Amino acid sequence: MRKKKFDPLLAEGWPMSKVQLCLADRSQKNMLVSFVRKRFEERFFGPIRVLRRAADNSQGYGFAMMSLCSLLVESIESFRLGLPSTYRPDMRNLHTYSPPRECEVPQTEWRTGHQVFEEFFKEPKQKWLFPGIDGAKFCEGIRNGLLHQAQTKNGWTLRIDRKRLCAPKAHVINRNLFARRLEKAFHVYLRELQKADWDDELWRKARRKIWWLIKLSQPKA
Repeated sequence: MRKKKFDPLLAEGWPMSKVQLCLADRSQKNMLVSFVRKRFEERFFGPIRVLRRAADNSQGYGFAMMSLCSLLVESIESFRLGLPSTYRPDMRNLHTYSPPRECEVPQTEWRTGHQVFEEFFKEPKQKWLFPGIDGAKFCEGIRNGLLHQAQTKNGWTLRIDRKRLCAPKAHVINRNLFARRLEKAFHVYLRELQKADWDDELWRKARRKIWWLIKLSQPKA
Protein backbone atom coordinates (compact mmCIF):
# COMPACT_ATOMS: atom_id res chain seq x y z
CA MET A 1 0.00 0.00 0.00
CA ARG A 2 1.28 3.44 -0.94
CA LYS A 3 2.13 5.54 2.08
CA LYS A 4 -0.03 8.66 2.42
CA LYS A 5 1.91 11.88 2.07
CA PHE A 6 2.26 13.89 5.27
CA ASP A 7 0.51 17.17 4.49
CA PRO A 8 -1.14 18.66 7.58
CA LEU A 9 -3.27 21.78 7.58
CA LEU A 10 -1.35 24.80 8.86
CA ALA A 11 -4.63 26.74 8.63
CA GLU A 12 -8.04 26.01 7.14
CA GLY A 13 -7.58 25.64 3.39
CA TRP A 14 -3.82 25.79 3.80
CA PRO A 15 -2.13 22.37 3.68
CA MET A 16 1.62 22.48 4.18
CA SER A 17 2.26 21.76 0.48
CA LYS A 18 0.29 24.86 -0.56
CA VAL A 19 2.23 27.08 1.84
CA GLN A 20 5.51 25.66 0.51
CA LEU A 21 4.54 26.49 -3.07
CA CYS A 22 3.65 30.07 -2.14
CA LEU A 23 6.88 30.44 -0.19
CA ALA A 24 8.88 29.67 -3.32
CA ASP A 25 7.05 32.17 -5.55
CA ARG A 26 7.42 35.92 -5.04
CA SER A 27 4.19 36.52 -6.98
CA GLN A 28 2.34 34.78 -4.12
CA LYS A 29 3.20 37.41 -1.52
CA ASN A 30 -0.41 38.36 -0.86
CA MET A 31 -1.36 34.69 -0.62
CA LEU A 32 1.16 34.25 2.18
CA VAL A 33 -0.32 37.27 3.94
CA SER A 34 -3.72 35.57 3.67
CA PHE A 35 -2.25 32.40 5.13
CA VAL A 36 -0.75 34.21 8.12
CA ARG A 37 -4.03 36.09 8.69
CA LYS A 38 -6.04 32.86 8.57
CA ARG A 39 -3.69 31.01 10.89
CA PHE A 40 -3.75 33.71 13.56
CA GLU A 41 -7.52 34.14 13.26
CA GLU A 42 -8.12 30.43 13.87
CA ARG A 43 -5.60 29.92 16.63
CA PHE A 44 -5.82 33.20 18.53
CA PHE A 45 -8.30 35.92 17.64
CA GLY A 46 -11.34 33.70 17.11
CA PRO A 47 -10.91 31.90 20.46
CA ILE A 48 -10.25 35.21 22.25
CA ARG A 49 -13.52 36.64 20.92
CA VAL A 50 -15.40 33.53 22.05
CA LEU A 51 -13.96 33.92 25.54
CA ARG A 52 -14.71 37.64 25.63
CA ARG A 53 -18.36 37.12 24.64
CA ALA A 54 -18.94 34.08 26.86
CA ALA A 55 -21.43 34.29 29.72
CA ASP A 56 -19.86 35.08 33.12
CA ASN A 57 -16.55 35.96 31.50
CA SER A 58 -16.07 38.85 33.93
CA GLN A 59 -14.76 36.31 36.43
CA GLY A 60 -13.84 33.11 34.68
CA TYR A 61 -11.94 33.73 31.46
CA GLY A 62 -9.34 36.42 32.07
CA PHE A 63 -6.47 33.98 32.55
CA ALA A 64 -7.40 32.06 29.40
CA MET A 65 -7.60 35.28 27.36
CA MET A 66 -4.31 36.67 28.59
CA SER A 67 -2.58 33.33 28.13
CA LEU A 68 -3.59 33.47 24.47
CA CYS A 69 -2.57 37.12 24.30
CA SER A 70 0.85 36.26 25.70
CA LEU A 71 1.28 33.59 23.02
CA LEU A 72 0.20 36.19 20.47
CA VAL A 73 2.81 38.74 21.51
CA GLU A 74 5.56 36.14 21.21
CA SER A 75 4.18 34.80 17.92
CA ILE A 76 3.80 38.20 16.23
CA GLU A 77 7.27 39.32 17.29
CA SER A 78 8.75 35.97 16.21
CA PHE A 79 7.34 36.56 12.73
CA ARG A 80 8.80 40.06 12.69
CA LEU A 81 12.20 38.76 13.82
CA GLY A 82 12.10 35.53 11.79
CA LEU A 83 12.59 33.33 14.85
CA PRO A 84 11.71 29.62 14.92
CA SER A 85 11.79 29.62 18.73
CA THR A 86 12.74 31.67 21.78
CA TYR A 87 13.97 28.58 23.64
CA ARG A 88 17.77 28.35 23.57
CA PRO A 89 18.06 24.53 23.46
CA ASP A 90 15.77 24.54 20.40
CA MET A 91 17.87 27.20 18.72
CA ARG A 92 21.08 25.27 19.36
CA ASN A 93 19.58 22.28 17.53
CA LEU A 94 18.48 24.13 14.39
CA HIS A 95 21.54 22.99 12.43
CA THR A 96 20.28 19.40 12.61
CA TYR A 97 17.48 20.39 10.19
CA SER A 98 20.00 21.46 7.51
CA PRO A 99 18.26 24.75 6.67
CA PRO A 100 19.09 26.60 3.44
CA ARG A 101 21.38 29.54 3.99
CA GLU A 102 18.56 32.11 3.86
CA CYS A 103 16.77 30.28 6.69
CA GLU A 104 19.75 29.99 9.00
CA VAL A 105 19.39 32.16 12.12
CA PRO A 106 22.66 33.81 13.19
CA GLN A 107 23.26 33.59 16.92
CA THR A 108 23.34 37.39 17.06
CA GLU A 109 19.62 37.31 16.14
CA TRP A 110 18.57 34.79 18.79
CA ARG A 111 16.18 36.11 21.41
CA THR A 112 14.81 34.76 24.66
CA GLY A 113 11.12 35.03 25.45
CA HIS A 114 11.92 37.86 27.84
CA GLN A 115 13.79 39.80 25.14
CA VAL A 116 10.96 39.29 22.64
CA PHE A 117 8.45 40.88 25.01
CA GLU A 118 10.77 43.79 25.74
CA GLU A 119 11.33 44.44 22.04
CA PHE A 120 7.66 44.12 21.11
CA PHE A 121 6.50 46.81 23.52
CA LYS A 122 9.45 49.11 22.76
CA GLU A 123 8.69 49.32 19.05
CA PRO A 124 7.39 52.79 18.08
CA LYS A 125 4.45 51.15 16.30
CA GLN A 126 3.35 49.52 19.54
CA LYS A 127 3.87 52.37 21.98
CA TRP A 128 0.75 54.23 20.87
CA LEU A 129 -1.28 51.01 21.12
CA PHE A 130 0.08 49.89 24.50
CA PRO A 131 0.81 53.00 26.59
CA GLY A 132 2.11 52.29 30.06
CA ILE A 133 3.09 48.66 29.39
CA ASP A 134 6.66 47.67 30.18
CA GLY A 135 7.59 44.51 28.27
CA ALA A 136 9.89 43.14 30.97
CA LYS A 137 7.30 43.59 33.72
CA PHE A 138 4.53 42.17 31.54
CA CYS A 139 6.63 39.12 30.74
CA GLU A 140 7.57 38.46 34.34
CA GLY A 141 4.27 39.25 36.02
CA ILE A 142 1.74 38.04 33.45
CA ARG A 143 3.27 35.85 30.74
CA ASN A 144 5.61 33.88 33.03
CA GLY A 145 3.05 33.74 35.82
CA LEU A 146 0.34 32.32 33.59
CA LEU A 147 2.73 29.96 31.81
CA HIS A 148 4.45 28.51 34.85
CA GLN A 149 2.02 28.96 37.75
CA ALA A 150 -1.36 29.47 36.01
CA GLN A 151 -1.71 32.80 37.82
CA THR A 152 -0.46 36.35 37.51
CA LYS A 153 2.46 37.43 39.70
CA ASN A 154 3.86 40.54 41.36
CA GLY A 155 0.42 41.97 42.16
CA TRP A 156 -0.90 42.15 38.58
CA THR A 157 -4.65 41.88 38.13
CA LEU A 158 -6.78 41.53 34.99
CA ARG A 159 -9.93 43.66 34.81
CA ILE A 160 -12.63 44.70 32.34
CA ASP A 161 -14.03 47.68 34.25
CA ARG A 162 -11.18 50.15 33.61
CA LYS A 163 -11.19 52.75 30.85
CA ARG A 164 -7.41 52.78 30.55
CA LEU A 165 -5.49 49.92 29.01
CA CYS A 166 -2.95 49.78 31.81
CA ALA A 167 -2.46 51.34 35.23
CA PRO A 168 1.21 50.46 35.89
CA LYS A 169 1.34 51.71 39.50
CA ALA A 170 -1.80 49.76 40.39
CA HIS A 171 -0.61 46.74 38.35
CA VAL A 172 -3.92 46.52 36.47
CA ILE A 173 -4.52 45.65 32.81
CA ASN A 174 -7.86 45.85 31.00
CA ARG A 175 -7.73 42.43 29.34
CA ASN A 176 -10.49 43.11 26.79
CA LEU A 177 -8.86 46.33 25.64
CA PHE A 178 -5.46 44.65 25.55
CA ALA A 179 -6.79 41.87 23.29
CA ARG A 180 -8.35 44.40 20.90
CA ARG A 181 -5.14 46.44 20.74
CA LEU A 182 -3.17 43.28 20.04
CA GLU A 183 -5.41 42.49 17.09
CA LYS A 184 -4.75 45.99 15.76
CA ALA A 185 -1.01 45.45 16.16
CA PHE A 186 -1.26 42.24 14.15
CA HIS A 187 -3.10 43.97 11.32
CA VAL A 188 -0.49 46.74 11.32
CA TYR A 189 2.10 44.03 10.73
CA LEU A 190 0.07 42.50 7.89
CA ARG A 191 -0.27 45.90 6.20
CA GLU A 192 3.49 46.32 6.43
CA LEU A 193 3.95 42.98 4.69
CA GLN A 194 1.49 43.93 1.95
CA LYS A 195 3.36 47.17 1.26
CA ALA A 196 6.90 45.77 1.57
CA ASP A 197 8.88 44.39 -1.34
CA TRP A 198 9.55 40.64 -1.40
CA ASP A 199 13.29 41.31 -0.97
CA ASP A 200 12.89 43.64 2.02
CA GLU A 201 14.17 42.49 5.39
CA LEU A 202 10.61 42.34 6.73
CA TRP A 203 9.73 39.70 4.15
CA ARG A 204 13.05 37.91 4.42
CA LYS A 205 12.38 37.30 8.09
CA ALA A 206 8.71 36.45 7.56
CA ARG A 207 9.71 33.84 4.96
CA ARG A 208 12.32 32.45 7.32
CA LYS A 209 9.71 32.11 10.05
CA ILE A 210 7.26 30.38 7.70
CA TRP A 211 9.97 28.00 6.46
CA TRP A 212 10.67 26.97 10.05
CA LEU A 213 6.97 26.73 10.82
CA ILE A 214 6.70 24.19 8.00
CA LYS A 215 9.89 22.35 8.94
CA LEU A 216 9.05 22.05 12.63
CA SER A 217 5.55 20.80 11.79
CA GLN A 218 7.00 17.76 10.07
CA PRO A 219 7.99 14.53 11.86
CA LYS A 220 11.68 14.59 12.59
CA ALA A 221 13.59 11.91 10.67
